[in-house]
Amino acid sequence: MDRDTLKERTRLQQEERKSAYKINQEANEIEIDKLTLELVENFKNAFDADMLAVRYTPLMAQYDYIVGDISADQLRLKGFYRNDRNVSEQQKIMTLQDYLYEYVNFGAPYFVLENINPRPFKSEGRAKSNARPRKNANKRSVDTTNHKPRASKAKVGAKVVQPNHKKNGKRAFIIKQK
Repeated sequence: MDRDTLKERTRLQQEERKSAYKINQEANEIEIDKLTLELVENFKNAFDADMLAVRYTPLMAQYDYIVGDISADQLRLKGFYRNDRNVSEQQKIMTLQDYLYEYVNFGAPYFVLENINPRPFKSEGRAKSNARPRKNANKRSVDTTNHKPRASKAKVGAKVVQPNHKKNGKRAFIIKQK
C-alpha cells in the first residue's frame, strides 16, 4: 500500500468519525455522544470541536475528565478520574500537572473537559479474571495427619523453637539456642 492510498483511507476514516459524533457547543458546555462535558481549561484556545469529533471514542465516556493536547496538528486524548475514585494514582486528576510536564510538549495547547455524568464502560466479550495463576498446582499435598514430631536432642534448659506447620512445601527446621 503506497503513502497516498494510506492518506486517503485516513482522511475517509476521519470524515466518517466526524459524521458519527456530532458536537453541540453552548458557551463552556459541550455535548457529544449523549455526554455532557464542561470546558474547564482551554490553554491557547486548543479546543476544536472538529478535532474532538475525529478523535473521540465511546471509551472516553467512563472518565470524569478528558484532557486533549495538540502536537504536530494532531489531537491526543487522555482520560482521568476524580481524586476520590478507587483507581491508581496515575489515573487521578491530581496528576494532571505531572502528565502535562512529562508527556505534553512544553507550551503545547491543551484543554480539560469535565464529564458531568460519566458512565461505566461495558466491555464486550468475556470478563477477564484478575486472579493470579496458582503456583505448584500439580504438587502433592502434604499429609500432616500421620506426622510424628522428631525427638529432640536439645540440652536441658535450652530453648527449642519449632514451627507449627509446614508452609509452601518447605522443610521444617529447628533452631537451637545454646
